[in-house]
Amino acid sequence: MILAFVALVPLLVWMQRDMAALSPAASGEALARSGRGSGLFPWVTGIVFNMILFWWLVRLPARAMTLPWIIFPGLLALGLYLGFYVALFGWLTRFIRRRVGWSPLLVAPAVWGTTEWLKASGPLGCPWGNVSYALAGHPAWIQGASLVGAPGLSVWIVAVNALFAGAITSRRWFARVALALLGVLLIGLPVAWGKGRIRSYVPPESVRVALVQPNIGSDEKWDVAHQERSLTTLARLSHDALQSQPKPDLIIWPETALPFYVRLETRKLDRVFDLARDVGVPILAGYPDATLSMTGGVITHNAAGLILPSRTIAAQYDKIHLVPFGERIPFQGILPFLGKIDLGQAEWTPGTKAVLFPLRKAPFGVLICFESIFPELARDYGVDGARFLVNITNDEWFGPTAAPRQHADMAILRCVEQYMGMARCANTGISMIIDPLGRVTQETPLFREALLTGDVALATEPTLFRLWGDWVTGLCIGLVLVLTLLGWYRPLRRDL
Repeated sequence: MILAFVALVPLLVWMQRDMAALSPAASGEALARSGRGSGLFPWVTGIVFNMILFWWLVRLPARAMTLPWIIFPGLLALGLYLGFYVALFGWLTRFIRRRVGWSPLLVAPAVWGTTEWLKASGPLGCPWGNVSYALAGHPAWIQGASLVGAPGLSVWIVAVNALFAGAITSRRWFARVALALLGVLLIGLPVAWGKGRIRSYVPPESVRVALVQPNIGSDEKWDVAHQERSLTTLARLSHDALQSQPKPDLIIWPETALPFYVRLETRKLDRVFDLARDVGVPILAGYPDATLSMTGGVITHNAAGLILPSRTIAAQYDKIHLVPFGERIPFQGILPFLGKIDLGQAEWTPGTKAVLFPLRKAPFGVLICFESIFPELARDYGVDGARFLVNITNDEWFGPTAAPRQHADMAILRCVEQYMGMARCANTGISMIIDPLGRVTQETPLFREALLTGDVALATEPTLFRLWGDWVTGLCIGLVLVLTLLGWYRPLRRDL
């Protein structure tokens, strides 16, 4: 955790020294000698980091892929792609240094915030591995997310790294001491504020939930011959949830817990309706859904629906942000032929809007799987009036690797950003209940059948991040744009 505040120091020190001769007033010879590796070295750094971070991709089951051999070049391609944004960080800082004269350490936080935003945007958006998530397991260190969100925490971390890098590269001992002390202070004050916020926390109202973790493998779940066991396991654990007192207000099943298209197999859906009536508690279930398009084709969704004891589906949410290449080949709207490529992906159709689920005095929003790593999706629910969040997922594909923990940790930041509790239900784990301060109050082990019952705290007041959105990134983008445009229109020396 503390290493996050020094992890970028070697890169920043190298960049500062490599670009030392770059300035608008520098000679052509000096410019030619310096800064040539300002993009290449950061790119290599980003490639190595991301290939280590995503090493678990090679553990994905080959049976789920049409071309199993593609996983290794796929990991390399992912490293090259995500590493590109670290390279862009190097190129932009070099450009600003060369054209405007600002030190790389001075602009590093704003440029990093801008490139992280770019990495998380669009159909290929992937904030997985953003530096702020290194703090997820330490509540006092992440309370600032209520003000600036996870992207703002990244800017804070890079700012501290830049101060320590400045302390190393400065030639004056006084400046070294001052920058180092400022870095320590920039860590200490937010953490002290976070500890005070935790001490003053008063538990608000809550709803009681039961999280069903059936621990059923995909080979078995999607095999028609074994679907009976899936339904039986879900029913048994749901009935067991009634043994806890007080009785839960909501039973939650994980992503695609129902391994069939609910609109197409009414007999199986009737069994689920009967179960909801018998337990007398609403059930939030993940399932695939299919509808007919206007052209006569079939549109499929990765969906979540609230099934009431009255044998109705009160509301349904269709997953908006699909996993690129895992759930849909991106850019099909521009290049339709991409939809014909078969890599074993589910090829869902993305949903179009967030849906607020009704639950007495506590309406809630649902994030399906990968969506829990995007701050803006959770914020949409907060703005719409959600009192708590639910994250349903199936991380069985990852196996016993670091990926399930990484995925779960990122959901923690959503609670602090919105100051509301979360119930996270995973098919094979990690299922957990998180309070508005980002503290995990209950948790299940991986790859075990489990039933977790507990209270989820409701939101009481909006955070600054919910009211203003990602305002820190907006400032970063604005500063980088101004400096880039200023440098763009500044004449470049002709003797280069």
